[in-house]
Amino acid sequence: MALLYPKKKMISELEILRSVDEENRITQRELARRTGLSLGSVNVLIKRLIHKGLIKIEHVNSRTIKYILTPKGLMEKARLTYQYIIHSYNYISNIEYKLEQIVKCKNDSEKLILYGNKDELYDIISAKLRSMNEKFEYFERNTDISQFYEKEQIIITWQPEDFENELIIGIKIVNILK
Repeated sequence: MALLYPKKKMISELEILRSVDEENRITQRELARRTGLSLGSVNVLIKRLIHKGLIKIEHVNSRTIKYILTPKGLMEKARLTYQYIIHSYNYISNIEYKLEQIVKCKNDSEKLILYGNKDELYDIISAKLRSMNEKFEYFERNTDISQFYEKEQIIITWQPEDFENELIIGIKIVNILK
């Protein structure tokens, strides 16, 4: 089984607890689909949650198992939901802080370029820049960056695999997630 990092483990456990709470006859295969984990990983997590007393099993018949969230499981679901919200808030706050620092340190002549997909992170980044009255241009991910050579601009990306935080052939590129 792949080692689950604490944040990933928290999210996976929360998704399993949510799913069991919503639909107690859910299969492990469906839980694997919802969490993105392997069937074996879901099986191990279910056993761990049962051992912790968060879920109990009821055999409906020889082929059907019903998972029931215990009162302790409901409390853990609430605790994990709270932790997830706090983690998400801190994540967004960190991105906004980095944007403030970029704007604070940029020259007046430098333009801001947003380079990536129009997704949730784009929405967060563009909303923050608008709230700061900062102008920016958007270029879709995989746009040829040669047009940016030798111009005064800062390219902000949020795709981890695109660029490292560095100067590439005269282009300032900042990965906001780093």
